[in-house]
Amino acid sequence: MSSGKFAGAVDLSGPDRLQMFIHKVGESQEMWGLYVDGWAEAADENGKKGLVVWPDEQHALLCAADKWRQHSPKMIKLSSFNERWVDKLVRVRMKVAVFPTPFDGPVFVDPVALRAELL
Repeated sequence: MSSGKFAGAVDLSGPDRLQMFIHKVGESQEMWGLYVDGWAEAADENGKKGLVVWPDEQHALLCAADKWRQHSPKMIKLSSFNERWVDKLVRVRMKVAVFPTPFDGPVFVDPVALRAELL
């Protein structure tokens, strides 16, 4: 990703970042989370937890600061997300917290709905 596209992505609105995430993950067949003794999570305005994911390693690394400063980017294959992660997230009643930036929080998405968008 060129530095201009990288810089511009963090300035996008939440819905635009979600669409970028869907497009990039569909192309690369991978998404990225932050991991250290467990995956990074965020909570929405109602306190509902979500697994935090990004479309690429660079954006995940950009957010490996503050409360996630001990975390490192880790790849999640799209096939693994679709086949195993979605059902587990549903069981534990978690959402997917898509593409936060240092300037804006994630877009919280139902895991089943996200899987449908990524198929």
